[in-house]
Amino acid sequence: MSSTFLTADEARDFLTANPTVQWIDIFTFDLNGIPRGKRFRRGDLASLARNGLAMPASAFIIDPRGNSIGETGRLWETGDPDVPARILSGTLAPVPVNGATHAQAVMDLETAGDMDGRAVLASQVARLKAAGLTPVVAVEMEFYVTKPGKDGAFTLEPPPGLTTDPSAAGTYEFADLDTLRPFIDDIYRIAEAQGLPVDAVIQESGPAQLEINLKHRDDAVRAALDGLLLKRAVKAAAHEHDLNATFMAKPHQDWCGSGMHIHLSLLDEAGANVLAGEPISPLFRHVIGGLCATMADFMPIWAQYANSYRRYVPHTYVAAAPHWGYNNRTVALRIPPGRGAQTHLEHRVAGADANPYLVVAAILAGIAHGLAARIEPGPNAEGNAGEIETPNTLPTAWVNALAAFERSAVARDAFGAGFHDVYARLKQAERANFERIVTELDHLWYAHVA
Repeated sequence: MSSTFLTADEARDFLTANPTVQWIDIFTFDLNGIPRGKRFRRGDLASLARNGLAMPASAFIIDPRGNSIGETGRLWETGDPDVPARILSGTLAPVPVNGATHAQAVMDLETAGDMDGRAVLASQVARLKAAGLTPVVAVEMEFYVTKPGKDGAFTLEPPPGLTTDPSAAGTYEFADLDTLRPFIDDIYRIAEAQGLPVDAVIQESGPAQLEINLKHRDDAVRAALDGLLLKRAVKAAAHEHDLNATFMAKPHQDWCGSGMHIHLSLLDEAGANVLAGEPISPLFRHVIGGLCATMADFMPIWAQYANSYRRYVPHTYVAAAPHWGYNNRTVALRIPPGRGAQTHLEHRVAGADANPYLVVAAILAGIAHGLAARIEPGPNAEGNAGEIETPNTLPTAWVNALAAFERSAVARDAFGAGFHDVYARLKQAERANFERIVTELDHLWYAHVA
């Protein structure tokens, strides 16, 4: 993957333009999409631009609790060496809250390509471009805003002035947006300073649940990075206002889950949308066919944590089968209204907690598979797709999803043997650790009856 890196001149110009910046966070994203990096003083930036920095190779194989996972085979066996890193050009940007004393930048670990989700996605983009196709991608994210808990603990309690009643969803209303206006203003101020193409914000269907849409880019790698950086912008704005924000897929059993929807079209070398047709092109049918055929293979990408699987419940606009349809929000693959150049696909399967690099890479891999094999998707779903009987449901238990991923030749080919093996081991270790914990619910349900 070819990358351009921050130059000393760019670093100097940035510092001149941002005299209040005193700290720069430089980070990459691990396999879960969690930023991992270092915080540097202002005076270090020029040297970092000239000479780079170093990160342990284990930065990618860290679980959500911050532990490096030896079961991946990439820790003790390797000696966990340092890997040289460079700051990616175009990612150095201010974080204009808290006195505008902080900035951030994304780094590229130069010799860790087989573990880097960004590189995995870039390889899928290159695969389609070799066939004369350019993916155009946009990410939309749902999240909850909550009051901070004591001593940093998470609490699912909406901020003052917002309802706590999940039956009073308030979908597409403005009350929550009005109450949270200073917080939302800061999200958009950060996004503008960082070049994130934010679009609409809406009040979603849970207490203090919002959705922010990003605009389409013809650079799929950058579009996925937009999603990752939007999460960080939301959390920075929340911190500024003494709030928390969570992209957890299902924070409460009675509240709506939070999803990540990917909007995608394909352009040919002349810039024409090859999905367009009456109503869609034959090529679009193969795109849908490939995505339907491979959707179960990539379930641990759409749903990467234990909690992620709690989101797949009926009557919540979360599909548990690979159905497709026109302007139908009950399906996994929705074709929104719009014809000609506006024709595109909405992939609605992933949770908001997923890694956008890997989600988009898996989508592109499914597309490539469908195009190569000329897979037909079958009839489109009408009405409530959740009521359509099908043997081809998604594996909505974590253990079954991981088993399907490990068996999948498509996933192994798309991600590379090394990445595929390490990701599966990382998630199997996380699953085993999660499932061994005895909780209060175990005691409540079973202690007196056992």
